[in-house]
Amino acid sequence: MANEYRITRWGVVDQTTEPTTFVAYLDTVTALETMQQMKRRTYDLLQVREGHHLLDVGCGVGDDVRVLAQRVGTAGRVVGVDSSKTMVAEAQKRSEGQNLPVEFVVGDAGRLEFADNTFDGCRSDRTLQHVAHPRQVLGEMIRVARSGARIVVMDADWETLLIDAPDRMVTRKLLNFFCDGIRQGWIGRQLRGLFLAAGLAKVEVFADTVMVTDYTQANQLFNLQETAGQAQAAGVVSPTEVTQWLNDLEQANQAGQFFAAVSSYFCVGHKP
Repeated sequence: MANEYRITRWGVVDQTTEPTTFVAYLDTVTALETMQQMKRRTYDLLQVREGHHLLDVGCGVGDDVRVLAQRVGTAGRVVGVDSSKTMVAEAQKRSEGQNLPVEFVVGDAGRLEFADNTFDGCRSDRTLQHVAHPRQVLGEMIRVARSGARIVVMDADWETLLIDAPDRMVTRKLLNFFCDGIRQGWIGRQLRGLFLAAGLAKVEVFADTVMVTDYTQANQLFNLQETAGQAQAAGVVSPTEVTQWLNDLEQANQAGQFFAAVSSYFCVGHKP
């Protein structure tokens, strides 16, 4: 089913017909200046020091691992773990010849193959939205962290995705359909509760928003055309409504008036 595919595909990147499209998607998102600012915020929240050993869960192509490796220096180490062999292979390839203290591992975020109390800080960036059991993944991050270590998670709340379009009813139907197609579409609003339930201390939450004013870019980031097609196939909206909605977005873009945005949340806590 189309909806099931939307929910699970990030968890089975290697089993899809074109896994490299996921690499391209990450590159598109990372290129956004707003996303760069948000990533830097997660680094700062970790309070990285020279010599630290850090873990990045759901590391993708390893961009964040390499940045963090520059901060920990040669005395430190940064490990990236991802469930996708494609992502890990790309991360290793991009790290060749850089002489950075990095390591990339294919693994299950819910069953990390590291000893207790191994890392001085653990980080996850837009990963919990794709996992079946966020509480378990957070628990593993805490388990492998040392006492006093900071746990930092950034993730979107997909019900905050908004698009300026004339037809409110159709827009709401399509964006709710998109949100419900993300395995953990509400994870942004749930982070604080997860951190507190896990027993982390000094829990703080911050927010930021990605804004997009180009329809082509928004379509890449939010799969607007694909979502509309899947919603039509599911009977959520009619073919006429889909055609009109997409035309409205194109016209807004041509007039320089297209606007979309989604909010992300940063949660940080200390392991007692």
